[in-house]
Amino acid sequence: MRKLIAYEFLSNDGYMAGREGEEMDFVAKNFLNEMETDIELEYKEVDTFLFGRITYDSLSRYWPNVTTEDEPVADLMNGMNKIVFSSTIDDLKWNNSRLSTKELEEQVIELKKEKGKNIMIIGSASIVQRLTEKKLIDEYKFLLFPVILGGGKPLFKNTKEELNLKLIHSKVYKNGVLILTYSNKETRNYQYL
Repeated sequence: MRKLIAYEFLSNDGYMAGREGEEMDFVAKNFLNEMETDIELEYKEVDTFLFGRITYDSLSRYWPNVTTEDEPVADLMNGMNKIVFSSTIDDLKWNNSRLSTKELEEQVIELKKEKGKNIMIIGSASIVQRLTEKKLIDEYKFLLFPVILGGGKPLFKNTKEELNLKLIHSKVYKNGVLILTYSNKETRNYQYL
């Protein structure tokens, strides 16, 4: 069965994006080529991205306009299947993008049963929150940046219940960024439904 992975950049105080106009500055200031290489390896194990409208809008304005000379993962990003969950967007111009016609939980359960590589959520806090509550995320990969933002967009703003995770991998980069990979001990298994 395919795994669903949430792959998130986080500040030490739990924000996935900084304040308006500075959303990803904390990442850009601390990003290393080694991190890009590790992300590329992760993306090669995935064939589908899940996005909410805000993340899709942001990424779809950037990635179609870059090449692998600019960004080594450009071909992976642009070639990946992308499923967008939104009731306010209908014009998906980024290649291999489609609007989900199903409810989030139903779509994820169906995708996890299909053959293929893993499924990944990038950004998309509302999707991560909803699927965390439904216990459908198998792994959380956090790139934890050594900064306290003091404000911005928190990843788990509306999470209501405790969720127990198990650390399965960690790595420290020379700039102090950590990559922490956790398995979800409470993931619901739909393999036999």
